[in-house]
Amino acid sequence: MSSRRFLYLALFVFSFLKLHSQTVEDNKAQIEEIKQQLIDQNLKFTSSQELTSSQNDIYKKKHKQKIDAELKMLSSDAIIASGELYLKINSIFNKIVKSNPEIPQNTRLVLYRSNDFNAFTMGDNIVFIHVGLLQDLKNEAQIALVISHEIAHNTLQHVEESLIESVKRETDKTLEKEINGILRTEYGKVSSLNALLLPRILESREKSRLHEYEADSLGLMYLKNAQFNLTDALSMFHAMERKSKNSSDSLNYATFFYFQTIPTIEALDSEYTRESSLGTFTKDDSKLPYLATHPYERDRFYKLASILKVDTTFKVYEPKEDTFHQLLKQQIGIEMVQNSWRNKNISEVIYYAINLLEKSSESPEAKEHLALAFKSLAYLKKKRIAGKFLQLQNPKFPVDFDRVCALTYVISPSDCKELFDAYNKQITQFNSPQSELIEIIQHIEAESYDLLENSYRDNKEAIYNSFYSFILEEIEIQLNNSNMKLNYIIPKTKQK
Repeated sequence: MSSRRFLYLALFVFSFLKLHSQTVEDNKAQIEEIKQQLIDQNLKFTSSQELTSSQNDIYKKKHKQKIDAELKMLSSDAIIASGELYLKINSIFNKIVKSNPEIPQNTRLVLYRSNDFNAFTMGDNIVFIHVGLLQDLKNEAQIALVISHEIAHNTLQHVEESLIESVKRETDKTLEKEINGILRTEYGKVSSLNALLLPRILESREKSRLHEYEADSLGLMYLKNAQFNLTDALSMFHAMERKSKNSSDSLNYATFFYFQTIPTIEALDSEYTRESSLGTFTKDDSKLPYLATHPYERDRFYKLASILKVDTTFKVYEPKEDTFHQLLKQQIGIEMVQNSWRNKNISEVIYYAINLLEKSSESPEAKEHLALAFKSLAYLKKKRIAGKFLQLQNPKFPVDFDRVCALTYVISPSDCKELFDAYNKQITQFNSPQSELIEIIQHIEAESYDLLENSYRDNKEAIYNSFYSFILEEIEIQLNNSNMKLNYIIPKTKQK
């Protein structure tokens, strides 16, 4: 390598590390600010006039537990409060808050590193949006409707209302007396308890559904005031319904598993069956409206469409992707893959990396993740320890995800090696520490233990601090248990 080229590479690495470090520090600073706001606004607990003094003591305790839970979440590495993806979503959030003065203007948004389709608030002027939800939405207005809905829950103080109701139920002396009376009887305890408690459970669920309708209606007003496209916003219920039915966009996974050039993988896929070993399960929807905490998606859609006095034909509102979401796809996709590494779920890593590559055909990050996933899987399968990092099939999964789970489980170490080779040829330079982890595995495969020692000593700390640390930890355990007496290999779990 020429000295000039080496200098350029060194400057690039230095600039990247500096930028990454600055992003991490910005994220920490934003999170600390949000945590302090949460602490400050809850220093003075406000008793409820609906409760007695002793009930308020219980309420205060529950309220503190809620705050502690929020602070714990905000202290985890699952929170995103800076960076380009955050700024884009926060721009929608700020537009809604500023367009509606009745919303507490210190209301804050955080993104939550989870692949689940979810968003929530625990009150206290903080809204959490899962990255997995952003993955399945297609336009700015859909995201705005979700945000508006959660802000409305916060404004309407639904969480506090639910806490107060839970205190009332727990301190209901009449109910306690009736339960104790039933428990003292010799026969029919279960049926008597059901008769006593079921109406209260149904009432609680009905109240929860009412909260959802209230948040939908107020959130819609917030959305209108912020002048988002209402037709696009209503298409969000299509996304919700598809998720509830385990549907997803079709994934051309055969291309990315190289069926045409690796026929053994195509043959394994041809043996795929959808049903679990226990048979096919069906869901009885007849009782769900009474037991569900959330109303059906179409019921919510019809109510909002009626409020707006627009066409209530559901199929008219098929989601359309806008330029806003197109700009986010790459960042969301990378977060989904990284979340899967955090979850130690290689099946998910492969699925979401393929998903990202299908949307962004030249994504170098997706190819790097696939290369590392298949390289790691080849090693783990050869050692027969891959199972705990693979997702088993489940009839509740979308079909394409289920097929990927099935395939990653049955492909052989040699299949994984061929897939690694296919992606490795397309990558000019791996990012760190992916490159170093692959290098360590290659040294082990080649039994180049002198080279392994240098690579391991130089890079283990960087890998420990990455999403891929669990792979190195498994390698350490395997080498430590072998007869090769590599004294420099000390499993992280045994390090002081």
